[in-house]
Amino acid sequence: MSRVNPIRILITAGATQEHIDSVRFIGNRSSGQLGATLALSSAIHGYEVTLLLGANSVKQTAHPRLITVPFSSTRDLQAKLLELWPTHQVLIMAAAVADFTPISGQIEGKIRRGDSLQLDLIPTDDLVSGLASNAREDQRILAFALDQIDNLPASALEKLDRKKVDAIVANPLATMDANTISAEIYCKDGRRLAPAPDLQKPEFANWLIEHLDEILTIT
Repeated sequence: MSRVNPIRILITAGATQEHIDSVRFIGNRSSGQLGATLALSSAIHGYEVTLLLGANSVKQTAHPRLITVPFSSTRDLQAKLLELWPTHQVLIMAAAVADFTPISGQIEGKIRRGDSLQLDLIPTDDLVSGLASNAREDQRILAFALDQIDNLPASALEKLDRKKVDAIVANPLATMDANTISAEIYCKDGRRLAPAPDLQKPEFANWLIEHLDEILTIT
């Protein structure tokens, strides 16, 4: 499908890396698979897509309507989002962003095995909340909530209200290590949408992008 004056979508995928020294970092298990699949599906559906992809993520499939830009730390991702968000209408924030980073920043060189080390951490900025607070009327934000399945509905609704985004994709922790996903979408107007459970991630990505206008009430 091609669009006249296509909407530009900014998608984040993969894990941030909060560097301790020149070789070590604090990270997480996110592979970026879902976000990368969402980016490709968006391009296939006619959107112009910019994908911000974490350093150790899956390799992105090329497409003429898809640009891929790498990021490393939360601060690096934040800088790229601030640069690119004004020229896009939709943000799909699928990246697994670190909640904490070393207070003193990266230590130069490699810490020796025998050295004593105390790692002090400070919270990272809430990237989505910052972008949502300055979003234009024509911009929409879709964020993600990852939690234990019993806590997921409450967690998603709390995040939807606190971050002031337009919709939240709520999916259980098991999604990180699986090829399938069972998710529910919570919209800020109270609607809830859900595809069939246990979809392969490419199938879920295709469903989400096909329903994006409905989820985000894009006109």
